[in-house]
Amino acid sequence: MLLISTEAGARLLVSVTVPAQAWLVEQIAGEHVDLLTLVPDGHVPESAQPGTRNLSRFQQADVRFIVGHPLLYFETRYIKPFQPRVGEPEDDSVLWVSMFEIASQLKPQEKLQATDPHLWTSPSIMLAAAERLAEVLGSLQPENAEKYRNNLLKLENTIRQLDNQLRTVIQHRQTAELLVYHPAWGHFANDYGLLQLAIEDEGKAPGAGGLSSLYADLQNKNIRFIVCSPGHDQRIAGMIAEQLQMTVVLINPMQRDWMNMMQQMKSLLEKNSHNE
Repeated sequence: MLLISTEAGARLLVSVTVPAQAWLVEQIAGEHVDLLTLVPDGHVPESAQPGTRNLSRFQQADVRFIVGHPLLYFETRYIKPFQPRVGEPEDDSVLWVSMFEIASQLKPQEKLQATDPHLWTSPSIMLAAAERLAEVLGSLQPENAEKYRNNLLKLENTIRQLDNQLRTVIQHRQTAELLVYHPAWGHFANDYGLLQLAIEDEGKAPGAGGLSSLYADLQNKNIRFIVCSPGHDQRIAGMIAEQLQMTVVLINPMQRDWMNMMQQMKSLLEKNSHNE
């Protein structure tokens, strides 16, 4: 799509699906854009509803920054109906930016589709998305383009430093498994050669037979913690943790402060690397 710059000084309305995307836009553009987050803090995409007012604002957005993963139910239900269909003329006044399309330049689509839809847990995908956002926003607001490029450089340094720290921590781990209750960390795991093991199966808690099989599988693995997400049932995780002498750790993949989320994960991995 041809990028058409806006009138100098005009504020863009940027719509995002999840809070981590809002954080990314803020790092690049700061106060120079207005932000609409469709899945607010404290909610999960599986059950969130955008509301009539937010859907109306979404239709006014200049930039629609979506996750784009085909398994993200929230977007499939509420966002996809507004996307241009193949063969239909596109609206030149609206620009779509898809994290899934950006990630497809880094990794095979088949692997992306086979993993949970939480693309933003991957530092490499977030870094690539930041580069695309700086390009798009700078094209639409040429008067701020240099500022956006400078902000991008700072953000790139921060994310790359985090990435290096994570790789250092993970190379000292004795186990490649990352045990989670809700599968939200698959793309993080893929970045660092880990294997996400999810207690939930297709959004459902395991039954008695599934629990028995899970116990047998986990008993011989050197796993010391279960990562849980607020908003999901943690009782099963607590039962498993008590049975196998693990610790339940809450890390919210839907928090707005993405860097804080990643630092929490790094600290958890670092602490447990020392204990393994």
